[in-house]
Amino acid sequence: MPISQGENTLDIHGRKLRYKVAGSGPVLMVQAPGWGVGYGLYEDGLAQLARSFTVIHHDPQGSGGSDSPSDPKEMNVGSFIDDLDALRRHLKLERFALMGHSHGGFIAMNYVLKYPQHVSHLILLDAQLGIAEPAEDVQRTLPALARDARWAEAARIFAGPRKLDSDQDLSELLYRVLPLYFFDPESEQCKAAQRYVRNARISVAAMKATSESDGHFLVREKLGEIRARTLVLVGRHDFICSPVQAEAIHDGIAGSQIVVFENSGHLPWTEEPDSFFTSVIRFLEN
Repeated sequence: MPISQGENTLDIHGRKLRYKVAGSGPVLMVQAPGWGVGYGLYEDGLAQLARSFTVIHHDPQGSGGSDSPSDPKEMNVGSFIDDLDALRRHLKLERFALMGHSHGGFIAMNYVLKYPQHVSHLILLDAQLGIAEPAEDVQRTLPALARDARWAEAARIFAGPRKLDSDQDLSELLYRVLPLYFFDPESEQCKAAQRYVRNARISVAAMKATSESDGHFLVREKLGEIRARTLVLVGRHDFICSPVQAEAIHDGIAGSQIVVFENSGHLPWTEEPDSFFTSVIRFLEN
């Protein structure tokens, strides 16, 4: 039976989880990061995939249109993967393709390790490998960015100090550091992402909770257990989930494929859409 299109909600123990379905064909679930940004960052940019697939987005708990748990500390990778599986059961899906971006890739790897029987294809898009690895990337990349006038101000702000007492504080921080995430920080794609983070609900509670708990869900030593067909995608100029992490993931998952987008940062579907969509569709249709 086809899955109903459009936006809907799922009740999980009295907590609302918002999700959206678009397109038709094999199912592709898109896992957003758990730290508060929601699926709105991806909905329009990945819309082309709905021409060939049933694309399902959801807001992780505490993000976008999904409720927060009564205890914000419950927001962690374990609860995010349980919510993803609750959505799978609700939609009566036995197997599906799973794409995770950035921290969403970290969640996706944890999901496939816990529920390997349900994932046919795994797409790890500029994925976060752990908690030490992004910090190591930034330590290596930020000094060079700080010396370039195009990124200097964003690099200074990223380095801190930071005031994060509210969702608005987090939205404003993201707005100001987003140029770091783009190969071309003056592009319309960067400006569009800035408009999104300035106007969306970005959860500082989710960000703090995930930052404190991610160390309990490390996957680097477990990559060899992943058996799903895997595609690793990364922008050459990603400063925080760099090709160093992507290569480690690729080396750890047997039989995985890797594609590096030479003129992209952290969001290659916006900066090199033709190459990006060709790579994803070819992988999923094979």
